[in-house]
Amino acid sequence: MTMYNPQKLHPVSYVTSLINVIKNNFIVIIIFLFNIKDFKYDDFYSYLWPGIMTLIFLITFFYNIFKVYNTRYWIENNHFILTTGVLNKERKELNISRIQSVDTTEGFVNQIVGGVELIIKTPSDGIELSTISKKQSVSIESEIKNIQQQLNATQQAEVNVDSEKDEDEDNESLKNVPTKSIFKMSFKQLLFMAMTSGAIGITLITLSPIVGSFSDIIPWEKLGGELSYVLKSTFFIIIAIVVVVLIMSYIIGTCLAFIRYYGYKVTQQGHQLKIQYGLFTKKNVTVPTNRLQGVLEHQSYLRRLFGYTSIHFYITSDVVTSAETSDVNGRIMILPFIKRQQAYEVIQSLVPEMRFNTAHTGMPLRGFHRHFLIPSLILIIASFIGWYFWSTWSFAIAGLLIILLIMRAVLYVRYSGYYLENEEIVIQKASLLNMKRFYFKLNKVIGMEIRQHPLLERKHLANFKFIIAKGFENKKIGLKYTDVSKVNEFKEWYMRGDTHE
Repeated sequence: MTMYNPQKLHPVSYVTSLINVIKNNFIVIIIFLFNIKDFKYDDFYSYLWPGIMTLIFLITFFYNIFKVYNTRYWIENNHFILTTGVLNKERKELNISRIQSVDTTEGFVNQIVGGVELIIKTPSDGIELSTISKKQSVSIESEIKNIQQQLNATQQAEVNVDSEKDEDEDNESLKNVPTKSIFKMSFKQLLFMAMTSGAIGITLITLSPIVGSFSDIIPWEKLGGELSYVLKSTFFIIIAIVVVVLIMSYIIGTCLAFIRYYGYKVTQQGHQLKIQYGLFTKKNVTVPTNRLQGVLEHQSYLRRLFGYTSIHFYITSDVVTSAETSDVNGRIMILPFIKRQQAYEVIQSLVPEMRFNTAHTGMPLRGFHRHFLIPSLILIIASFIGWYFWSTWSFAIAGLLIILLIMRAVLYVRYSGYYLENEEIVIQKASLLNMKRFYFKLNKVIGMEIRQHPLLERKHLANFKFIIAKGFENKKIGLKYTDVSKVNEFKEWYMRGDTHE
């Protein structure tokens, strides 16, 4: 088979390489253009900066071209091998038995020429092929699955009958497993999601009273005659520009979100979820549910009003790639926009071992002022410095920020909370813009942090964080200014799991 011989990247890789060079050298190009404007043909020094910029661009461009030219990939001795480099040759090998997903990203240029970007992932590493043909991508995925099935069959032959049965359940052949549709976003859902994806709408709502306040503060009638007219006109021109920019930003943001998540659907095949989405850039993401560490519900207050939410999984199989297959390392969006009740029906079927209990909300009031006291004092000091060196407007800015800090504290104390039951815990954390609910089981907790200084000790408060695996790093989940009796309860719960091993 061809895959057992060194293969080259698709010729379009040279085009995508050029695009990446332009993106990476954007600042260099801008400086170059600014220098061209003041270029003097009879001045030697006028050639200096443009020459340096051009040289940097050419070096970067040819380096990437040679890197693409020298890149080879193939399968050898049950390993997927990648070699690349210009001056220093690099060789990376992935054990095929540990490969958990083969994902693809299909950009606009790739869609025209029939190419895809391929990302192969293991629990701790990965390989990214910038552009290969679709046919080659299908061939690679098929060959990897065949080798994995052969390796599984060999392993099963070497173990006893009982372990054989367990292995069969865990490593069932994906060829014989039917594909089940889990979720498909409708056009109406997609449009609504795009329209509620940013905070520009809230900004527009809050803009009108601010403009009115400015109009009331400025004594237009006292300025007199033409000066008043000019200043007033200038003021409203600036406001109009701001409004137009905000509206355009909202429209563009909505369009971008619509394009990005177009055709979003989730299917299940065995212990793998397949996620497909994108209009101009089509993405195919594989999520191994057997690597699930925790579940996150992320819900903005705007979407909460309409009963919608989003669900993310924390897994240990993600790697950092330029393809942006996940929001953050190890955090993958499963359900981007869905009615909350429907969301829990879906994830309950995906993760039947979890109960997804409702958190008991309400944090101790004696910790309320601690959320904003020290930041407020810093802002007040900064406002006096700003007033001395700049303007009295520094007090208004500081006051606005302090109000936001107090609002955040109110939301945190009112809506944050937790619920502990047997082997599962839910932690709910409210902020100024959204609410997050974390669900995870005791056997997924790898550590716990408790912090308490003398002032907190006097008030019987403590901060705690549970640590779970996420990607190739860790995720800390906890709450501030919690009743110390509850923190001790959480500690006993964690120690029970720790000593159980």
